[in-house]
Amino acid sequence: MSRTIRTFFEQISAANESTIHLDEVESHHLLKVLRLGEGDDVEALNGQGAVYKTKIEKVAKRSVQLAVLEKRLAPRPKPFFQMGISLLKGNRWEDMIRPLTELGVDRLFPLLTDRTEAKLKDSNILNKIQKWEKIAREACKQSGNPWIPVFDTPVRFSNHLEKMDDKEVVLFGSLSSFAEKCEDISFSRVSIITIFIGPEGGWSQGEEDLAKESGFSFFTLGKNTLRVETAALSGLAVARERFIV
Repeated sequence: MSRTIRTFFEQISAANESTIHLDEVESHHLLKVLRLGEGDDVEALNGQGAVYKTKIEKVAKRSVQLAVLEKRLAPRPKPFFQMGISLLKGNRWEDMIRPLTELGVDRLFPLLTDRTEAKLKDSNILNKIQKWEKIAREACKQSGNPWIPVFDTPVRFSNHLEKMDDKEVVLFGSLSSFAEKCEDISFSRVSIITIFIGPEGGWSQGEEDLAKESGFSFFTLGKNTLRVETAALSGLAVARERFIV
């Protein structure tokens, strides 16, 4: 079975929706990295559920034009999975974006908790989000996920609670003795699943109290203390297995 080559596009030609013009970055990747040319098949994604079967129609020095042969809109899987994960130092938070996108996370926001050590300057946030989106696009192309996650700016855990939807089922990762396995958490109709993953130093007592008062479902991934990255990936995988319809 031949490998599916995918590209990412921002918009389709408004005239007849039969032509896609790729930007310089995507064009360079197809022509110079993958060594494709006119007549080659490419699957084009826009990150909003659109999946186009195309062929390379025209090639210029810095641009590629695709002819649309077939198009479909992939429905967004239910429920909607969003994750608040403690911000980490260095590139560790960014390293989670690719596998979480491959697993189908719908929204990601860095959490600032009482024990979060990492900091992010306000002046760097826009650049950071653009970088996160670029990583997610690459993950979409690799995995075939037609939905790119939404990225929010960092938020304090306590502040985020004030704007949460009552319809959300909230899974709060914890090592507390009363935390349950995801498979033991009961639910009815679920439209939004929110998963909170705290820092490696653990949630503060105040944060755990806030989670209890808010009626969150405390869940555990076992007795071992996991790195944030491990907990985030495992938590999403387990939750998808438990709650996906």
